[in-house]
Amino acid sequence: MQNQARKAHFWMVLDVLGGQAIPFAIFLVIARIIGPQAYGTFALAMAFVGLMSVIIYQGLADALIRVEELDERHVSTAFWMNLALASLIFVLVQVLAGPVASLYGASEMEPVLRWIALLAPLQALVSVQIVLFRRNLDTAALARRTFLGRSIGGVVGVALAFLGAGIWSLAALQLVQAAVSVWVLWRADRWRPRLIFDIGQARDFARFGSHFMGATVITSLGTSADSLLVGLFLDPVTVGYYALAARLIEMARMVVLLPMRMLIMPVLSRLSDPEALAASYNEMARSVLAIWMPLLLALGTGAEILPIFFGAKWEGSSLVLQAMSLVAFTMPLWALAGDALSAVGRPDLYLQLAAMQVGILAAGITVGAQFGLVGVGLGWSAASACMVPLAILTLRRACPIAWGAQIASALRIGLAGIGCVAGYFAAFHLMDGLGWPSWARSLIGTGFGLGLYAALLEFVLLPGHITGTLRSLWTLFASRATPSTRSAA
Repeated sequence: MQNQARKAHFWMVLDVLGGQAIPFAIFLVIARIIGPQAYGTFALAMAFVGLMSVIIYQGLADALIRVEELDERHVSTAFWMNLALASLIFVLVQVLAGPVASLYGASEMEPVLRWIALLAPLQALVSVQIVLFRRNLDTAALARRTFLGRSIGGVVGVALAFLGAGIWSLAALQLVQAAVSVWVLWRADRWRPRLIFDIGQARDFARFGSHFMGATVITSLGTSADSLLVGLFLDPVTVGYYALAARLIEMARMVVLLPMRMLIMPVLSRLSDPEALAASYNEMARSVLAIWMPLLLALGTGAEILPIFFGAKWEGSSLVLQAMSLVAFTMPLWALAGDALSAVGRPDLYLQLAAMQVGILAAGITVGAQFGLVGVGLGWSAASACMVPLAILTLRRACPIAWGAQIASALRIGLAGIGCVAGYFAAFHLMDGLGWPSWARSLIGTGFGLGLYAALLEFVLLPGHITGTLRSLWTLFASRATPSTRSAA
């Protein structure tokens, strides 16, 4: 079971890396061409439609993961429920596109909203397949889907951007990517929906899904409400600056947090012993935090080089990225809690936690926006810090055992993170005295800080953690190589 989970995590990481590295390279090209205003407008449109992807991918179909003996009644019923929900979302977007565009004073947003609403039915067509692959910890097809979809969609988007399509290059990218995903997954899975709709199963899914879907919808609202709130207080160009910084943070979140989030439910739901469940969750959270911490700190310390990659027009994103990178110390400590709560059959607590997160985030952004874009970033980071004690207290309600081990590990990793920041400033100021340019000081300081972080973690604060992780990865690669070698023989 543990080895199967590691292999599933391996393919999930590849899936997410392909889903982030390819779009990021494409975004580097498109962002330099279209500029912050067009990107800010598209970010507002996607923020408004963003709820639907979470409803489809993590809504009712996720109830299938917890069904012990799955049959055609469960699967087809979930498929038709999701398709009906997607159709409703499509219609609602068509009705609301005009008023939303008027609210933000961006007339070009209305036709974009109408077209990207097609993402809802496209995503619904593969929602059940994705859950079935996750349930069986068979995620290789998801990785292939990601690489093909992102690559083909990216080629279309870049070509249109060079041809002067502007914001429509981003819309076409999203739609082509979704269409390719449908083609890949329907070829990879033999299952096809049947004309079966079991009312009893639909009610069971609704009972579980009402809490779980409500929590994921609210969580998605938290990830998109920031852009919507910034758009209410600030102009589209500033929204573009914020959207770039948020995109970089989101890329890190998808690479580090999402694979573990996708793994938590199918793994923890099979553990009946509370102590084993807590130990597994603590191990997952510790591993994620140890990777997340240096990655986010590197984004913050290296923010000054953003204009080199994206162009001088994006310089306004540097300071807000630095402010937002403070979530390095907090986000993994609460972002995994909802999936753990759902795994132990308490999606109601997940819903409560998600509602608190949205309220705190909205308050932080609203207050921060009164002080400008950097204030928004600081408010965003402060909201993340407030979520940590709430998540721990909520987890204790679902699994009433001591969570001190998780807190102790987090404090040790946090100390290594402080060492990373201190190493950065020390090297940065040393290079400043030597007259080095700002971008060189930033790169060298970031590299020195990361090296100090690794040394503190490996030899002082969590001895052997890094080498142990590397050994596990080597074992995984070796186990994947062995079957192919034998079959070839």
